[in-house]
Amino acid sequence: MSTIADCTTPALLNDIRTINTQSNYYKVVRENSLYRLELKDNATIDVLFSTLLNHSMAFKILEAIFFEECSTLLELSQKLFCSLTTVQSAMKDLQDALAHWKLTIQRRPFRLTGDEIAIRHLFFLYFSEKKVMRENTRFSSEFFRYGDEIVRSMINENELSVSFAQYNRLSLTFFISLVRISNNHRFSSRTLKSESILPPKQAMMSRFGPHLRKELHILYSEDVMKDSFWLLYSDLFLLGDRQKKKALETNYSLAYHYETHYELAEKLSTMLVDPLTEKQKDQLTTILINQHLFHAKTKEFISVLQDRKKDCLHLLETFHAHCVHQLRELVLGFTEDYQLFATAEFIDNYIYQIIATVPSCLNNMQQSSQPVTLLVVSTDSSMQESLLSELLRFSIRGNYTIQHINFNSLQNKSYLEIFEEYDIVISTSTFDVQSCRTPIIAVELCPSIHSLNKIQSLVDKVHRKNFSSEKREAISV
Repeated sequence: MSTIADCTTPALLNDIRTINTQSNYYKVVRENSLYRLELKDNATIDVLFSTLLNHSMAFKILEAIFFEECSTLLELSQKLFCSLTTVQSAMKDLQDALAHWKLTIQRRPFRLTGDEIAIRHLFFLYFSEKKVMRENTRFSSEFFRYGDEIVRSMINENELSVSFAQYNRLSLTFFISLVRISNNHRFSSRTLKSESILPPKQAMMSRFGPHLRKELHILYSEDVMKDSFWLLYSDLFLLGDRQKKKALETNYSLAYHYETHYELAEKLSTMLVDPLTEKQKDQLTTILINQHLFHAKTKEFISVLQDRKKDCLHLLETFHAHCVHQLRELVLGFTEDYQLFATAEFIDNYIYQIIATVPSCLNNMQQSSQPVTLLVVSTDSSMQESLLSELLRFSIRGNYTIQHINFNSLQNKSYLEIFEEYDIVISTSTFDVQSCRTPIIAVELCPSIHSLNKIQSLVDKVHRKNFSSEKREAISV
């Protein structure tokens, strides 16, 4: 671990002790000479990310830059109670990271410049992952209460169908936008020209106005209102049927992107045993637009610390490799034709969003009509073969058959000849068959998770090979 972290062992042990005092939700424990992270039952890894963001000097500087109150490094160091050298080092790391998204830090005061959509999305991710509590911010409870009324009024007036996550995104982006607006970072009126959105009720805006003037020194005018709901007024966040219908009729750019993504949904539908309904295609198209279209100018996937989708995909590739492989080929072809979102992060995110929106695709993907043949061999008893076969049927997914060998087969053929008639051999004892092209997997009577994963991986590999062969034959015909 000290080699990976590029530090001394005493420094590493000191860091572990520090980590174990940071939160009641997690701790680093040592067991059988191995270190691991132990989480409470009601916690996930996000609580660790939140702690990292709260303690990171680079992210403290990012938050200070958000409010644009410091003009020199000395002011920053005094505000953050650290040395000038520490601030200089963290500032360089932050500038290098931001450059990846074509964002730069300007001086006097320190402020973030670049694509405004990218900047606001970055701060949305930062404050989301930091899990900032409203009572720990500089704003009053009235500011948030009346601001929330504006957000809810916007949702009700436009008949938007909003999930918990979508409401959080809309609400947090609203407050982040007001801070950006107060520092003269605005969208042009050409960007916020959607004809599909109605404003919040005037009474709500009138109640919120005095608190906005008091805390951010700006008026809640029509222009500021549209800017604070830029996601909706730029047609980048489709949440209601009426809104979507009107936006597609009046925004030709959006209509193009919608049609392109709808074609992707239709291609996915042809790959499934049970095709998608029109409603499912529309839902998938809408979600893909909501998740990706605002990235179009940066062309780079913006993230802070968490990338749980990648971990989820890695796990799905273990248990549903055939499905993930087919989706990856689909998305790669789509991004190549679309000439947008072709980086690995975007491709992974597309695959994840498709699976999350249409989870039935995991077990509904068309497979090779030729089943994978598994040979189960037990040297002890036929009952063991039957039990192992049943455990495999319960655990392994895909189109496959399980077969056994009998005494008559062994009389006329060698093990090599018999084994090579099948795609995979699974045995309860060690077989050393020289030059055998068929993979042989030795398992215990009750196979371990590791063994089952290995068998599943081989089944999926043979599936892909058979499926590709069938596609080539179909094209040649």
